[in-house]
Amino acid sequence: MIIMKMYVLITFLSVSNSKTNFMPNLPLGEYRIVFEKIYSCESTNVFQYNLYFSKKTFNITEMKGNITFLLPFDDTLTLDINGASWGSIGGWKPNSMVYITKNTCSNSKKLLGNAWYSLIKAFNGHITSCPFPAGTYITNGIDLKELDNLNMPKVYFYGKYKVTFKIRNEEKNVLGCFVIEMTLLRPWEKPT
Repeated sequence: MIIMKMYVLITFLSVSNSKTNFMPNLPLGEYRIVFEKIYSCESTNVFQYNLYFSKKTFNITEMKGNITFLLPFDDTLTLDINGASWGSIGGWKPNSMVYITKNTCSNSKKLLGNAWYSLIKAFNGHITSCPFPAGTYITNGIDLKELDNLNMPKVYFYGKYKVTFKIRNEEKNVLGCFVIEMTLLRPWEKPT
């Protein structure tokens, strides 16, 4: 009889504990961003990006470096964002997310949401409206957690992504380009 009571007690505790720790393994949902890499890609060097990620502590990763605009960052430009996802058998699969818009400065401000102001402050910018003047902007570090307030979907497919940002002029020439590699994890998952 004591063994039966212990069995019932253990079963009850394990069932009640599993309800509080339910972590579904669904393919999409709310996510946490883990930034892996940031680097420049092909461009005509009108918009130059010299940025990198630096691990400050175990929980804090910062973006450091500088950005140089040889032309004003304004609404005459076109922003071309293309996200590639890492395939289940390896290799990047392009066009998992595509966003192309004119009025680059205004739409970047909308897309970044509150992170726009955090970035302006981190890069020692004084103007928060468009157009953003030509010049070199340097940051000693911005905590990437400050970029969580993006105006992006709050639910997306989990996995590894490589997002390419291209700035084009009216003739469709690439004036600036950079890539961010990141992983979207479930909120309770740890990076590998």
